[in-house]
Amino acid sequence: MGGSSMLWGFMGFIGTLVVLALLALLVVFLVKKAKQKKFGPGGSGPMGHHPHHRPFLPPALQILDERLARGEIEVEDYMTRKAALLGSQGPATNEWTPQAPTPPKPADEPTSDAGDDPGI
Repeated sequence: MGGSSMLWGFMGFIGTLVVLALLALLVVFLVKKAKQKKFGPGGSGPMGHHPHHRPFLPPALQILDERLARGEIEVEDYMTRKAALLGSQGPATNEWTPQAPTPPKPADEPTSDAGDDPGI
């Protein structure tokens, strides 16, 4: 008779573990669903992107970005190539373009208090 009560005690323990496992699965499901609502279908950011990473670029643009970062190409060349890859005539309006340095202004010539006649 002691073995029968021990069996029921063991089954009660297993039942408790099953209920706890089901609760854990429910919590995981609800957290994932909340993330999808907040960050989009990928669950990691707006439109499926991780919030701290750049969106996916086509391989050609990614290589072009890396070449610019390594200093292999100049900014003007980068902008021209990127525009060609994207099929536009020029750089996008939200892109940064380098400005030519402005020449320094010449120093003002000293004025004389003698009047308008420079021969004096």
